[in-house]
Amino acid sequence: MASPTRAQTCIFVDGSSRGNPGPAGIGVVVFDAGSEEVSAEISTYIGITTNNVAEYEAVIHALKWMKDSSVRCAVIKLDSELVYRQLTGKYRVKSPHIALLMKRLSVLRSEVGEVKFMLIPREENKLADRLAQKASKRVKPKRAHFRQLPLR
Repeated sequence: MASPTRAQTCIFVDGSSRGNPGPAGIGVVVFDAGSEEVSAEISTYIGITTNNVAEYEAVIHALKWMKDSSVRCAVIKLDSELVYRQLTGKYRVKSPHIALLMKRLSVLRSEVGEVKFMLIPREENKLADRLAQKASKRVKPKRAHFRQLPLR
């Protein structure tokens, strides 16, 4: 894995869905500014959903972590080209359920400081990928559909 960006907190995110849609999980790995030691990890099962939704949920969890930990400047690194291009405005969001995720993400983004997004190769995102894969296998599905959480 590449070294985290030195000047700011570096957060690697990934989402995983087995079946697409299928059991899904997210992985978030945080490196404090100037450190190569992992300072926080999130690995959470999110229900039955698609890989794209899981990728968005990983970014949302990273922003929630920033808000809760009072980190005001971070780079969020992800390997999903589609999500990256939608987050940076290069692609439009056409799907209504993805638009809801973007709205949640925008609200959270306005509540934290400076956030930059960086597209990275998949092989540089192994820690977050491992956490997302682990989470997607952690729980046996009990419901047929993913339920989005409210904004607050």
